[in-house]
Amino acid sequence: MIRGALLAWTAIAEKQPLLTLAVTNGALGGVGDLLAQVIEHRNTKGAGRFEWNATRTLRFVTWGALCAPVFHKWYSFINTRIPLPSKGRLFALGLAKRVATDQLVFAPVGIAGFFVAMNFMEGRNWESARLRLREYYLPTMAANYAVWPVVQAMNFGWVPMLYRVPFCSVVSIFWNAFISWANAQSASAIDLPEETPHALIKPRHSEAILPTTKARESVADRV
Repeated sequence: MIRGALLAWTAIAEKQPLLTLAVTNGALGGVGDLLAQVIEHRNTKGAGRFEWNATRTLRFVTWGALCAPVFHKWYSFINTRIPLPSKGRLFALGLAKRVATDQLVFAPVGIAGFFVAMNFMEGRNWESARLRLREYYLPTMAANYAVWPVVQAMNFGWVPMLYRVPFCSVVSIFWNAFISWANAQSASAIDLPEETPHALIKPRHSEAILPTTKARESVADRV
């Protein structure tokens, strides 16, 4: 069954690669956010019945769908510009170059883009984006470097080109659960002065878990 589904997906992807990757990546991004919401709910004492924040999930679907073609083009660029010999020390060196290029160039931009895009999809302003990046960008980058260099080494070294975005998308179910959670915390932690123009949208209940002392103090100040 799995093999049949994979063959069917491959046949469609070979005809319409960008569209297929966008749909696949968007769907898996939504699954990751739903998982994050479930985890948040279970970790919240007295949260009551689980209520799915469909709007938040839709933002992740949108982000995943829009990013898939960009990822595919980036992987194609890596493939073309950094050759990978079939074996030996040159293979290891080429693989290291690919992973380093991806993690030092693309990952920092991609994660910053994620927080900024989510910020504006939530209806917030530039000031909230700046605060969000200041508080959560570096911790998210640290988490990225604990996971993605190994994933991308496998991806660039052994996964065929057509499957590289889907491979990352499957891993991203769990990664998206993390960054969805991190984004929810950053949204909850923002506390701008009253005179700041374009007041921020008040965070929803499902986005109210605060992992840092600073974030808790921010909420306390508003009570």
